[in-house]
Amino acid sequence: MKNTSKMMGIGDVSELLDVSRQYINRLVKEGRLACQQTSAGKIFLESDVLAFKKDREKRAKKDPRIKR
Repeated sequence: MKNTSKMMGIGDVSELLDVSRQYINRLVKEGRLACQQTSAGKIFLESDVLAFKKDREKRAKKDPRIKR
């Protein structure tokens, strides 16, 4: 079966999550968001980003400091 997950650049991820590129880099460094480093920069699987977003929204319901 072929992997059909879309690839995203850091700008796309930043826009989707409504956070800065610096915050995305911090998430990667902390191991909270997976990526692949290429010569052109970081790339992310859309499925990983959407899973992170879903978990983040779930946590935001319990913690008012987390931006929705």
